[in-house]
Amino acid sequence: MYIDLSKLNDGFSSKLKIISFFLAVITIRKFKKKLFIYEKKNKECPYLFTDYLKIKNFKVIKLNKRPKTKILFNPYNYSSELSKLKKENMIQNVTNRKFNLIAETLHGHFIPNKKVQRLIEKINLPKKFVAIHIRSTDRVIFLKNFLKKIQFSEMIFDFQIKKMIKNINYFIKLKSKTNQVFICSDDKKYKEKFFKELKKNNFVFSNISKFNINKFRQTRGIDFITELFCLSKSQIIISTVGGAVTKSAYLISKKRIKVYRWINVMNLHFLFRVVIFIIFNLKKFKKIFIK
Repeated sequence: MYIDLSKLNDGFSSKLKIISFFLAVITIRKFKKKLFIYEKKNKECPYLFTDYLKIKNFKVIKLNKRPKTKILFNPYNYSSELSKLKKENMIQNVTNRKFNLIAETLHGHFIPNKKVQRLIEKINLPKKFVAIHIRSTDRVIFLKNFLKKIQFSEMIFDFQIKKMIKNINYFIKLKSKTNQVFICSDDKKYKEKFFKELKKNNFVFSNISKFNINKFRQTRGIDFITELFCLSKSQIIISTVGGAVTKSAYLISKKRIKVYRWINVMNLHFLFRVVIFIIFNLKKFKKIFIK
């Protein structure tokens, strides 16, 4: 099957989701387990699936030229393109629930290439550990400009992250019996602050990531994939906002991972979660109304 990801200009986890749709079609129809993938780098995702990942029991071929296919997913047309994909391959009789379940299960077939595997092995993770995931770059807002900057339903104020840093050791102790912790972040500054606090009470593991603070995505592709698969090996993930990365880690994993999102912790700051959600939806409805 041919997959064109060139218009999918959002995060890397979206690539995994779309590819899993095609894997589900192949599995249901019992087609040849071969994928031809065409993709482009963009601001949201400046790295390629075919550079870092393989698919277990499937052959993946990287395309240099755009294939002739009518199925072209972008961040806004998942529903319509998925319907076209099902219709084209004559699987309309499969319920949405069953199809989605197959696609989600097939996330477990995504495996890192040898270069990424070596980096994961180098971290030497313990059998049981808690993972700390700090999603910040495009999800952190400040009081002085939050009305303008809210663009997702799940965002976090800078003072909420500061509160999380201050309470992270207590929260780990509350949710787990281990003091083995893996930390990853898309922001160098926050990673350093969390690391300093965590090592007071824990044995801390991390990938030696290289950051470019001048770029929208500070981390390299190889570091992102390495940390994604490290997250998938944990028993518990404590994340700032959660999002697609933690969901992908959960789906890739072969065990049930408990995921805690700091924005959902029931304290006074939870009110800000509600405020952000309301403002995001008001903006959303306003755009729809204007159109």
